[in-house]
Amino acid sequence: MIKLQFLLDCTTTALIAVLCFLMLLKKYEIKQDKLWLRILWVGCITALKMCTLLLRIPPLNLLSTLIVCISVISIYKCKLITGFIYSLVALMIALVSEALAILIISDFYNHTITVTLGTTDLMWHRHIWNWILQIFLSRIVALIIRKNDNMRVKWNEIIFYVLLLLFQIILFASISAKIQDYMSGQLLIFMMSGFMILDIYIMYILHKISLSRENEQKINLMQQQEQLQLQMYQELQKKYNETCGIAHDINRHIKSLKSLILSNPNKQAENYLKDLSNETARLCQSIKNQNPMLEIILNTVLEKCEKNNILLEMNVEDFPMQFISDIDITTIFSNLFDNAVDACMELSKSQRKIHFVLKKQIGLIVIRITNSCKDTDTNAFHFHHSTKANHSGIGLSNVKKSVKKYDGVLSIQQEKNQFCVSVTFNENM
Repeated sequence: MIKLQFLLDCTTTALIAVLCFLMLLKKYEIKQDKLWLRILWVGCITALKMCTLLLRIPPLNLLSTLIVCISVISIYKCKLITGFIYSLVALMIALVSEALAILIISDFYNHTITVTLGTTDLMWHRHIWNWILQIFLSRIVALIIRKNDNMRVKWNEIIFYVLLLLFQIILFASISAKIQDYMSGQLLIFMMSGFMILDIYIMYILHKISLSRENEQKINLMQQQEQLQLQMYQELQKKYNETCGIAHDINRHIKSLKSLILSNPNKQAENYLKDLSNETARLCQSIKNQNPMLEIILNTVLEKCEKNNILLEMNVEDFPMQFISDIDITTIFSNLFDNAVDACMELSKSQRKIHFVLKKQIGLIVIRITNSCKDTDTNAFHFHHSTKANHSGIGLSNVKKSVKKYDGVLSIQQEKNQFCVSVTFNENM
């Protein structure tokens, strides 16, 4: 009997691991680097969990089941906090399935819980019901997960949910221990159903909170895009006003120049003509591009770099990139250049350098901005982090969203004194 019980429990543990893996299979990508080591690690954790079954210590079994779920979900490319949530969900599926299986068998045969647990003939029944319920519940959860994006919850909310689950488990175990000798478990079935409804409602609330945070981030993105767009148009308006002013005065300059040449054809007239030409040239765009918005951005960046003694090197091929909207052109290039300029401003004048590349290569459009920066921890970077004062840290995150909209790829390389951002698009968009 003990050997059979152990084998059935081991089968249940293996099923938990498999169902936990299948639950997220169509939601997230699998981490391909060192995949066999990850699979071996999951196998070792699952084997250790099976060994703990021999000890018959409920808290240890609970903890080891959670560790198995976490190890399985760590194979996927999902955020740490999201993976922890799904591990808790998988743990609850296992606990609810096991408890419901015992209660259903007890109620069906009109046995007390103690009799059901102690009857060898019902051992297979309990485990089969447990397996059926696990498969059923995990399928439902998998369908719900696939329809929703990543959850955006905070650790304090997760801690609250964990404490609530622990309270439910302790309460259920306490009541079960008191009535298992003389009741079949109908009360516990109702209690378990109530707990499930409460847990589902809490998960629904967490999902709503997640959507609210996502919408808030989208609003921040829109506000930043609008601000950047406004700055670009203001710069364009400034250039236009300066041009109008020069055009208004151009006739007077020409008349004065003619008078000087007629009265005294000498160096003074030539210098005046040279100054007038320089003033006119200052209003002309130094960089020409078929994309009007990109042309404004590049010329604005060039002027900013000249004012701040930043060496700006450009290798730019001229093509329109019409498949990208003006607002996304602004979001991508303005954010990246602003970050590069801000990073250079923290250095001495001799160290300030930005290198910009825009070219077509083997069917791809390649954008690369490399800038010098302070010696920083290369492992500390993430998209929502900012090292600048009064910055929200959503700049690169907004760039990532805009790039993803056109099926592009954003990659970042950070060394001790250099920061490089590369964006690639398919040329045939």
